[in-house]
Amino acid sequence: MRNSIRGEISAKIRRLRTARGLTIEETAHAAGLHPSYLGEAERGRKNFSLSTLENIARALGVPLAELFAVKAAERTPGGKPDARLVSLLREAGPEEVDFLVRTAGFILKKKKKP
Repeated sequence: MRNSIRGEISAKIRRLRTARGLTIEETAHAAGLHPSYLGEAERGRKNFSLSTLENIARALGVPLAELFAVKAAERTPGGKPDARLVSLLREAGPEEVDFLVRTAGFILKKKKKP
């Protein structure tokens, strides 16, 4: 994406939406947008007005500032692994967190066995 801030916000919107188990249609309806607009916006192909971002944030149940809060670990692929993991867990839904915890437990048990 040519505009990195737009790309970061677009990716954040998609992560928040999917972590909440919402479809593009549900989120667009709650934000008062057309689903195709939201889909294009999530792919970084549309510019956002502040009022549109405010509506999207409200539909996702987060403060507007959360859409702009892109942590260094998210921005830098080589960031600390634990910081990247914590960042992902913060945005995951309860089922995803449970799955990740069970998977990590399984991997660690296998690692300890000789």
